[in-house]
Amino acid sequence: MEQRFIPLLSVVVLAFLVPIVLARFRKIPVVVGEILAGILIGPSVLGWVHTADPTLETLAEIGFAFLMFLSGLEIDFSILFAATRSGQDKKKNPILLAGLSFLLTITLAAGMGLWLANAGFVKDPWMMTLILSTTSLGIVVPVLKEKKMSTSGLGQTILLSALLADFLTMFLITVYIAIRSTGLSLNILLIGLLFIPVVILYQFGQRHLRRPIVRRFIEELSDATSQLKVRGAFALMIAFVVMAELIGAELILGAFLGGVLVSLISEPNDEKIRYKLDAIGFGFFVPLFFVYVGVQFDLQAFLNNPEAWILLPILLVAAFAIKLISALVFKLAYSWRETISSGMLLSARLSLIIAASAIGVRLGAISESTNAAIILIAALTAMFAPLGFNILMGTAEDRRKRARVIYGASDLAFQVGRELRAHGDDVLFIESDAEDAERIRTQNFQVAFVDEDLAATMRSISDTRVESFIALSANDDDNLNACRVARAHGVIHLLAFVTDPIRIPDFRGLGVQTLTPSMHRSALLALMARNSALFSLMTSTEDQRDLREFTLLNPSLNGKRLMELKFPPNTLVLAVRRRDELIVPHGTTRLSVDDHLTVIGDLDVLPNVQHWLEEA
Repeated sequence: MEQRFIPLLSVVVLAFLVPIVLARFRKIPVVVGEILAGILIGPSVLGWVHTADPTLETLAEIGFAFLMFLSGLEIDFSILFAATRSGQDKKKNPILLAGLSFLLTITLAAGMGLWLANAGFVKDPWMMTLILSTTSLGIVVPVLKEKKMSTSGLGQTILLSALLADFLTMFLITVYIAIRSTGLSLNILLIGLLFIPVVILYQFGQRHLRRPIVRRFIEELSDATSQLKVRGAFALMIAFVVMAELIGAELILGAFLGGVLVSLISEPNDEKIRYKLDAIGFGFFVPLFFVYVGVQFDLQAFLNNPEAWILLPILLVAAFAIKLISALVFKLAYSWRETISSGMLLSARLSLIIAASAIGVRLGAISESTNAAIILIAALTAMFAPLGFNILMGTAEDRRKRARVIYGASDLAFQVGRELRAHGDDVLFIESDAEDAERIRTQNFQVAFVDEDLAATMRSISDTRVESFIALSANDDDNLNACRVARAHGVIHLLAFVTDPIRIPDFRGLGVQTLTPSMHRSALLALMARNSALFSLMTSTEDQRDLREFTLLNPSLNGKRLMELKFPPNTLVLAVRRRDELIVPHGTTRLSVDDHLTVIGDLDVLPNVQHWLEEA
């Protein structure tokens, strides 16, 4: 009887063991470990698994498509839309800087590709151009989150640069393969057909899927055994992969556009589906792809080819040099250290460069030994680019002062400001109207004033880490524009007072938490009736205690049970929010990085608790 699942068992067990083995080596990405594990069990070393295994090959290809799908799902279009409409200074517009950086990247990569072809190292200079133009959005995003830079202007510029590099390189690879396969013909225009269903389904989703009755129906079938949203996401991914195959395009573009569509039609409160898809993808399919990449790695072809040994350091230097030079456009808006740090982080390559290289081998554009060198480049840049970024940036972000920013000079804004200040928070008003700015100063608040527009005012406080942005003017349009500008500058926690409930969908489309005078009074009264002591604790500033929420970033506390942690005396963890799940904590509750802990404690010890929990 044929044992078809033994190779799959080997790969699955290795995928399980790799994160455990690398737990003590946090600087090495798990993906690198998965590739090395694949090399170990592949034909190059132990020979337990072979590239001709059909089961593993099919699952690895699904994992490849799923990885591209999740990359499309990572795109936050509210940031892009907000940046476009915010009226920023062109020199500091993240979209402009990212676009210029990519143009410079593709130009430098083309020059390097032509030189390599003339020197006899590669057969196809244009495929090498696209390979060297890639970056890794999957590495950039977690590094920025770890450094708490996702909300900064620089962080958003780096994020958009990685996003453009991923998307445009993916699109150009698809077009180039079509040209190489069929020549420069009208068939290339068929690639554009992939974007038509994205537009149609996006319009359909905007009009119909967000209706309350439809959403209630979907939510009812999205848990337990139905999991309607997960099934729908899978159906979209496979549908776009099939459409890509039908028109002769690469599946990477189809899967990516499927993820983009899911991201577009999702609402801010749809985070649950993203976490489920991440769990399915990175829990099973994606590791299979990377282990299979290692299985396909031809170590002998690399070791026995002197040119590959020469090519490896050349490609490594080129990989860093291209991104570092293209990042020089960031100097228009940022310091030299920030500019060089950005180029270092954008030098990280991983999934897309490996995928592009595999396509190049299939087309005969690059050799097996060159492919082996490119896989090594991916592993090396994935390890050293984030490390260089962290060293160059140092602790500059941690030294930035934190503040709650209020927009508006209404009576409600002053009341909220006094409440926040009474609880020990730094409060900063931003205002572009001279008279309102003077009113704020008379209330003894700090105010950032720029005699231009709101975007200029936000830029003037670049030395402040905005913990939350609260729009409290009396005009809903002004509040919406203010939230849009704050979102474009990378602020994640947005709140707004909305007088007209009809406008709430506009705010929620930006991920803004809203408060309306009519809809929330009942909830507050119910809270007071059922939990008078808790409500008093939340609002009182006369005692020496406070209620605060901290994000767990300390890796040494990951996986620890609450009973194992030594919290200072007179502190208590009231709740743990993990993604969209609210956990009532017990002593046996295990904590995870990125958990949000609601802690009550004495005012003099809460800053120490915050430093302990948020020390990255």
